[in-house]
Amino acid sequence: MLKQDGTLCCFSLCMEQVQRSCETLRSDFIDIWTFEILLRMYEICEWKMDNDGNSIACSPRKRRPPSSEASVGDNASSPTIMAWPSAET
Repeated sequence: MLKQDGTLCCFSLCMEQVQRSCETLRSDFIDIWTFEILLRMYEICEWKMDNDGNSIACSPRKRRPPSSEASVGDNASSPTIMAWPSAET
C-alpha cells in the first residue's frame, strides 16, 4: 500500500510490459513517466604499490584472485581499484 502522493517505481524488461504497466496505472496514478536505462561498460584495473613506493598497474581480471594471492589487512600491498567508462561502443 502506498501513501497518498507516494512514488512507485517499477522495472520492465520489454516495451510490452511498459505499455501494460502504464495502462494499468492510468486508472489510479497521475504523472506517469517512463525512462530507458542503458548498459554502460566500465574498464576496471587494480593498482598496487611495490615496496619502493612505486605504483604498478595490474592486468584487468575477470575473477577475484585466489585467497592465497590476496592478502586481507596488508595495506601496503592492498590494491586500489580504479574504474572508468570503456571506449568500446
